[in-house]
Amino acid sequence: MDCNMLAVLLDESITYQDATKEMFLEKLTEAFSKFKRNSDTYLLPYKGFCNSEECFNKGCGGYSFVGNSSKNHIDLIFQESEGDICDIFHCNGFETNDQSIERMKLIYIDIKNDERADFKPSIDFLIKSQNCKFAYEELLQYQNTIIDKETYTFWLEKHFELFESFDSPPISYADFDKFHTLCSMFNKLNEFLQVSDLAKEGVEEFQTINKSGELHLLKWLTKYEKTGDCLTLFLYDQIDFENSEKRGYFEFNDFKISTLDFKYVAKFKFIFDEYYWDMLEKYTTFNDDDNIRYINEASDMSSYVSSLTYHLYKRGIII
Repeated sequence: MDCNMLAVLLDESITYQDATKEMFLEKLTEAFSKFKRNSDTYLLPYKGFCNSEECFNKGCGGYSFVGNSSKNHIDLIFQESEGDICDIFHCNGFETNDQSIERMKLIYIDIKNDERADFKPSIDFLIKSQNCKFAYEELLQYQNTIIDKETYTFWLEKHFELFESFDSPPISYADFDKFHTLCSMFNKLNEFLQVSDLAKEGVEEFQTINKSGELHLLKWLTKYEKTGDCLTLFLYDQIDFENSEKRGYFEFNDFKISTLDFKYVAKFKFIFDEYYWDMLEKYTTFNDDDNIRYINEASDMSSYVSSLTYHLYKRGIII
């Protein structure tokens, strides 16, 4: 994991994966940092070849470099001419000659369109790219601190017009992609926060109902069904949903997010999920084939697959 050694070996006058030597080494350095964050101290090389049907490098040889601790790997194809390396490519469809090699997560080297050596940006592109870079770095300064909602909601509001200027996720352009991904991430957290008051109301009301009386439980679940729907994707491994205050933060894409802001959101989700899915399974009027058909066909009925309110109504249960 020594890019200084590679800097000596690689040629300034040629491109690697369509990027300049400097850009390619920068990408490798980022990849090596990911290995190091997972406690890897060296990489083990294993010979292999590209086996992707969709790649012009199919059949070309290279190495899978596997972290000694994490077993994560980076797979590279090497093209040589007269004993010298003339190109290096990241490989998505790499197979090792020894099929018994244990490999876990693939570490990517992704060269964006604007990182290619032959990219010629317009003035408008440069201005927008610079704005995205400034916005990204503005929030990045908080990466090693616990971020509360006031920090990122202010940042979102400040840069939301820039975020909305993209018709679709700009995954092919470096600064655009980093900004847009970060903004999407915090916008989703902000959406979860929008139901915080309802979540608190739901948690407090739940404490007053008779849990042994199923009708009372069903009434609560259907009343707060839309709140539960809003929190379907509120899934973070590091949160203790039953006792969220046990830990001050949860990690989200290398950021530390204050758990305190999501105290009632987490508690509500814990309670709701504990009862809702069991009750849905008990009262559903669809069989497994119905569920699969409605979802796969994007039928109007798909919205009812996970609606306890709908199935209780179909059964004539009035609460």
